[in-house]
Amino acid sequence: MSLLVLSDTGIRSVLTPRAAIESQRAAYLALADGRAAASGVTSSWDANGSLTFAHTGAIAGSTGVTCKFGMQVSDNAARGLPSVQAVVMVLDPVTGQPLACLNGSTVTAMRTGAGVAAAADVLARPDARRLGLVGAGVQAREAARMISAVRDLTAISVHGLSVEEGALLAAQLEAELSITASAASSAEELVAESDIVVTATTSRTPVVRGAWLPGGSTVLTVGSYEPDRRELDLAATRRADLISADDPVKAAARCGILVEARERGIPAHVSAVGEVIAGRTAGRRAAADVVLVHCTGLGIQDASLAWAAVELATAGQLGERVDF
Repeated sequence: MSLLVLSDTGIRSVLTPRAAIESQRAAYLALADGRAAASGVTSSWDANGSLTFAHTGAIAGSTGVTCKFGMQVSDNAARGLPSVQAVVMVLDPVTGQPLACLNGSTVTAMRTGAGVAAAADVLARPDARRLGLVGAGVQAREAARMISAVRDLTAISVHGLSVEEGALLAAQLEAELSITASAASSAEELVAESDIVVTATTSRTPVVRGAWLPGGSTVLTVGSYEPDRRELDLAATRRADLISADDPVKAAARCGILVEARERGIPAHVSAVGEVIAGRTAGRRAAADVVLVHCTGLGIQDASLAWAAVELATAGQLGERVDF
């Protein structure tokens, strides 16, 4: 038996941003249609504060079964490494035989950014052209790449841990995407000048406040995937005209923003992004609506993107093969 091995370069050589986004639309729709299979998540914090995780997932009748195993190490930023370190295994859905091994850091970054873009595409105002990134790491970079594939962006603003960090990512994105980009001196300034805001942090305290949100804003959270992670304050939840999530059930249990709202007795009806994409649930109703989208991360998203990469690589005879 041979095993297909796809590195970061290999995955990106076969998956364009649009192909990655289509894989995430498929994942959202599969979840909404009840076709998510082998879906499971386990996670725990080790003694050093790193998150260890194992995510499984498959789309019944469409993908093989995948398992992503890895760690999220916050201190990796200081080492010049992505915080997420992982591998993704893809198994044949019929025999269970291992088919491929993929760079899990790349799968995570691409499926998260592509999932954000797929959600933004259906929930942001049609004329939204200014993107704000709170966070200047791997996830922020990938979100900008993916959103720029579905929206004709005119400006990107970045707020990092420091002005210098934000300026560095802004310069890199401007060179890569040919879109005017700059560092914001504060998150409040960034929110005021952005139509779409992505929070890609690991913050336990709010980085965006509801009082800052102008009418028409769309805010997508990436880092509020644990009960103690709260990138938005309670005022943002109260301010929202619509709240959506990749998986409302998981978000209610794990998204710190929604957990806090429930603990404080603040009602927060949450729709599924897939239901909006399918047209079964209304999305944005008015241009002035404030829309929040919580992306907690799903094994089915890994499965959909990894399977797409494996199919394309196999068809093009790309990637490396090793005896297994």
